[in-house]
Amino acid sequence: MTNLACLFRFDAALLSRWHHQCYAYLRFGQPMDQHPLVTVGMPIYNRPETLQRSLDSIRAQTYRHLEIIVSDNASPDPKVGRLISSAVSDDQRIRHFCQQTNIGPASNFAFVLSKARGTYFMWAADDDEWDSSFIEKLLRPLQENPDIGVSFCNFDVRYPDGELCLIYGPHYQSYRCFENPVAVRRVSLYAKQPPLLGKANIIYGLYRRSALEDSSVCKYLKSRAWGADMLLVCSVLSAWSFQLVPEKLYYVGVPFPGSGSVVQRGIETAREIRLRKWKLALSHALYFLLYLRIMAGSRGSTPLDTISLSLHLFPMAFRWIRDDLA
Repeated sequence: MTNLACLFRFDAALLSRWHHQCYAYLRFGQPMDQHPLVTVGMPIYNRPETLQRSLDSIRAQTYRHLEIIVSDNASPDPKVGRLISSAVSDDQRIRHFCQQTNIGPASNFAFVLSKARGTYFMWAADDDEWDSSFIEKLLRPLQENPDIGVSFCNFDVRYPDGELCLIYGPHYQSYRCFENPVAVRRVSLYAKQPPLLGKANIIYGLYRRSALEDSSVCKYLKSRAWGADMLLVCSVLSAWSFQLVPEKLYYVGVPFPGSGSVVQRGIETAREIRLRKWKLALSHALYFLLYLRIMAGSRGSTPLDTISLSLHLFPMAFRWIRDDLA
């Protein structure tokens, strides 16, 4: 009887495995073993009105083999905690962490990455949305070409009510040059492209997690440089290829004009003003210097490549720092 029970359990397990394999073939045309885990990291803070929509958008992805890591950066609004608790009870793929104190956005970005177990990884902002096929379609080039470290797609920029924002982006065409097959060319093109063209958006692409580990992501996220997100992307491009998917699969959320937070400085003394300007100038200087460091460490880079890039960046850096100190 014991042997029969063991045999029945074996057969049941085997049938279950066949069922899942058949589903994988029907849905994706590949066996289940070729469906690696994708980690979605959501560093969130105090926006329950958009968080629900963003989380639902990730949970509705056609690619189902996900883990969703949500890190609440000590949100004061209790609605955030209630919303996440409800989602966790409905979806076992969600892992929820709540920071005891606000650790800052950069550290929260690094935190969700540190908890990732997937072969692939993406950051998800708590005011963005994604087409249901976003992960499935961005994953294909990464699986087909082991040299690709990050894939991204065309996108729209929307206000909270869903209306298109026409004054920002989407700048999709400006990213095409980053598909250059030569690493030093990618770094040079990325470093020289003005931030106003939206190159920072690529941080929300789908990454091979090993590419983020290679780029020492925490080093850039926690640096004192302005534009740490752009430095992170450039670091990935210095060693890994980039692929664009032409379809619009991503919807960047932006606040209504005039609704952004305003820093209340109060009355500053002349010394405080000088100190703030110098801090900004040094942060911008570090931003440009780190581009040179990334170029120096790029695959196939020579000293001449770094010198050439510095000749392009120094005039830009000088203008920025001059304006900071004016």
